[in-house]
Amino acid sequence: MSFYKPENDIKIDDKDITFVLQGPVSSSKSRAQIEGVTEQNVASIRELFPSSTIILSTWKGQDVANLGVDKVLLLDDPGQNSVFNDNEEIKLNNNRQLHSAHQGLMAVKTRYAAKVRTDNIIKGRGFVDLFERFASAPRVPAISYLKNRVVTSSTFFISSHIGQPVHFHKSDLFDFGETQDLLKIWHDLPVPALHFSKRSGYKSRYPATEQFLCLHWLSRLMNKKLFINTKAGDDAGLGPDFWRTFIAHNLIVCEPAKMGLDVTERFYQRGNIALEYDLDDWKYMAGLSGKPVDKKRLKRSLKNLEGRLLRRIFK
Repeated sequence: MSFYKPENDIKIDDKDITFVLQGPVSSSKSRAQIEGVTEQNVASIRELFPSSTIILSTWKGQDVANLGVDKVLLLDDPGQNSVFNDNEEIKLNNNRQLHSAHQGLMAVKTRYAAKVRTDNIIKGRGFVDLFERFASAPRVPAISYLKNRVVTSSTFFISSHIGQPVHFHKSDLFDFGETQDLLKIWHDLPVPALHFSKRSGYKSRYPATEQFLCLHWLSRLMNKKLFINTKAGDDAGLGPDFWRTFIAHNLIVCEPAKMGLDVTERFYQRGNIALEYDLDDWKYMAGLSGKPVDKKRLKRSLKNLEGRLLRRIFK
């Protein structure tokens, strides 16, 4: 069996990249940050990408003095959005994230952009190398909703739960690609109030925030209303193979350390890393390599097997 041999047939100049740092600069009671993390991120980007532009998209009232960015957007806070898990209202920051990312990307003048949280740190150029390396990898036009693939993090990009496939659980921490593609993901329509009803079953879960945020922009791309009611086993009526095919032809998924992203210690000890899609998974899905076999995949298989058995026992 022969596989595509990637070639760096494009070379992206630093001056053609804009970094959009989105979110709060200072910490809050609800979400602590490493002291000075945004300043550290700016300094690291300046060292690694000296000719690139940096835009900070944040909220009015934030301390933005002496950060050394090229442009600051001080936005009105759109407030939180609500999801209702049966009768319980949950307040989330999806619309804040959407608004700050979209406004920052709208100010970009370069062909390429990176959407970065203000509490993460760029530590390398791996994400650019990945884009250059796989820019010409084969794609099927009918499933290619973006002009080119977007590089994204494996962090919280979950593949399964209790032995069932998880769809649309794309990481929302970081994206790099053509600016026009990032604007399709981080568009200007707010997430409406969403209502979910928990299904019966062993460790059944409501949809995760990453899932309905992903479906929000995917619905717009496909021009159809997409909805799921449970975290696992719900493909929004698109079929069991759609999501993996979409990942293969529209994204490049990679571990943060390999792509040059420091998600900082808050996310270092996250659970279920074995269940996160990564670069080896993506290359297999995209038909660029054979099926990966290693300790991570073995642990994933065992967890999925355990989940299927437990669901049979505890119906």
